[in-house]
Amino acid sequence: MFEIFLLFAAPVLGALVALWMKQGNEDQYKLVLTFSGSFLFSVMLMHLLPEIFQKEGVKAGVFMLIGFFIQVFLEQTTHGIEHGHFHTHKESSGFLLSLFIGLSVHSFFDGIPVVAPHSGEHEHTSLLYGISLHKIPEGFALASMFLFSGFKKNSVLMIVLLFALIAPAGTLLSSWIQQHDLNYYPMLLAVVAGSLLHVSTTILFESESGRHAFTWKKILAIIFGAALSFLTL
Repeated sequence: MFEIFLLFAAPVLGALVALWMKQGNEDQYKLVLTFSGSFLFSVMLMHLLPEIFQKEGVKAGVFMLIGFFIQVFLEQTTHGIEHGHFHTHKESSGFLLSLFIGLSVHSFFDGIPVVAPHSGEHEHTSLLYGISLHKIPEGFALASMFLFSGFKKNSVLMIVLLFALIAPAGTLLSSWIQQHDLNYYPMLLAVVAGSLLHVSTTILFESESGRHAFTWKKILAIIFGAALSFLTL
């Protein structure tokens, strides 16, 4: 399946950039993350959320709220790495294990909606690209954290390859659920949407300065990401 290949390749690509580039390019990383977050947020508003509310009605909001707070809980283990928070210093093995587990759960959720029975192939592809774009900086951040903690490049690559299998596992489970029981699938999709909304909005609205002010580069990245999403209509 093309979806599985893309979800696997995206974090690996991000990790390879981290492995072979000079450290200290956090600004460029955050711009890519902002662009991907803007595109994902816009595609969700245009395609995924209308479909969820059409199928679940007012109940969709309840399940999305559950997904939102699941992500809040996961951030206690990931420390916000999925929306741009990672440190350039050595971390303990316990911290890294907690980070990997939390980010893997988040990644598993990422894989669920890409095979959802959307209204059209065009909408399906747009969401797949949005999530895959989001996973490139995810792989970059994960690899960087392990590199800063003193892991060798080969070890980091193996860790990222293991991580890259998680989202495709979510996709396979999603496909299996759709084949056996579609009644509960929209609820699951709403939970995932709530989680993704938390991540994408945090990416967009967090500022680097602490004064609630965005740089002009970040504003342009948000605009370009949103503008690209209009091509999916």
